[in-house]
Amino acid sequence: MPFRQTIAAKIYGLAIILLLLTIALACFLLFEVTRTTQDLTVVANFDVPLTQSLARLHEFGLRRRLAFERWFGALNAPQPNPEVVTEATRNYALFTRKLTDEFSAARRIIDAYPKNAPGSQTLAEVATLLDQIQPAYEIINNRQREVLDMQVAGQHDKANQQLNLLNDIQRTVQNQRESVNSKMAAWSGSAAKATEQR
Repeated sequence: MPFRQTIAAKIYGLAIILLLLTIALACFLLFEVTRTTQDLTVVANFDVPLTQSLARLHEFGLRRRLAFERWFGALNAPQPNPEVVTEATRNYALFTRKLTDEFSAARRIIDAYPKNAPGSQTLAEVATLLDQIQPAYEIINNRQREVLDMQVAGQHDKANQQLNLLNDIQRTVQNQRESVNSKMAAWSGSAAKATEQR
């Protein structure tokens, strides 16, 4: 009889240990599911929208520059085509407004970003680059207006000299925009990959 009780006690002990291990595994998996859900929420609500917003900033910046160059080129012609000038003026104003709106949208996403989420260093780098890019657009806007005013006044040589300086500033801003886009794309990609691996 004692032999049977020893086997029964061992089986009972083993069953309790397996039950405890199953409970521990279930708790661990529940914790991981909760963490994964939180990470996916951050990726879906913040990382992807911020990446898209920064991509739109890049696009609108390029399109505004093209509108300016078309406007400048139309004024540089011996007989400026009023339709081209009007269309370029309209496009320039449109993309200037879109840029301003997109800067505001990107700032809202950055300000609302969860404080405890991973990647705060990358977010700080992105915010710093935006702090540099946004004021540069005001300088570019003022310089472009000066160049266009010179062009309208017939000061073509002076306008072309100012255009070279303007191109240097625009090149710097374009490089900063590309840097922001590559940082955000890498960050979003790594966050999604980490969540997928988990």
